Amino acid sequence: MNWSNAMELDDMKAAWQTLDQRLDRQAALNFLVFKESKLDRMMRGLRPLVVGQVLQMLFGAAFVLLAVSFWPHYVGIPHLLIAGIVLQVYGVALIAFGGITLGFIGRIDHSSPVLAIQQQFASLRRFYIRTGLGLGLAWWFLWIPLMMVLIGLAGVDLYAHAPSVVWWGIATGVAGLLLTWIFHRWSRHPSRPNVARAVDESLAGSSLTKAQRLLDEIAQFERE
Repeated sequence: MNWSNAMELDDMKAAWQTLDQRLDRQAALNFLVFKESKLDRMMRGLRPLVVGQVLQMLFGAAFVLLAVSFWPHYVGIPHLLIAGIVLQVYGVALIAFGGITLGFIGRIDHSSPVLAIQQQFASLRRFYIRTGLGLGLAWWFLWIPLMMVLIGLAGVDLYAHAPSVVWWGIATGVAGLLLTWIFHRWSRHPSRPNVARAVDESLAGSSLTKAQRLLDEIAQFERE
């Protein structure tokens, strides 16, 4: 190989390296544009969840106000006192969990790597499902103290006049929780993956489910 041919080979290598660098930059730019577009859609899609959490916090504040206007007047009547305090604790939980969920949403950082964003979103999804499930299941029993408080505001002691209503309500709540647990175990059987996925998506809600799909699309594009 003469000197001229060596120079041409070096030039070709340099040209290929330059082309590779340009292609890498173009691919990185394409991915950045795709990522930002999908993340913008994801955050817009989370707006109903944000509104829902704000409404949840307002409902929580209403429960707290209702409870504090009730139970201090019934310190000497244990069952009414407990009913008011339970309602207040639930209201505080609504406010706290709603605020924490909004905090998780606010901490999603577009500039982070995809894996970090997936981890941030997973924390949001996991917290929302767990707290939402807990707050929802509580209504198997919560309607009892709520009814006691509402009727108590009219000057009527429900437990004193109709204790069977309270005890039947508790029995119904226990049965409801048991049936819910049975259904959950049934849906998690390996032979029913579609049922399990449908249950998970229903617990997460449409906003988080759509957001998860957009994140999956970003991750797939990055791998390709």
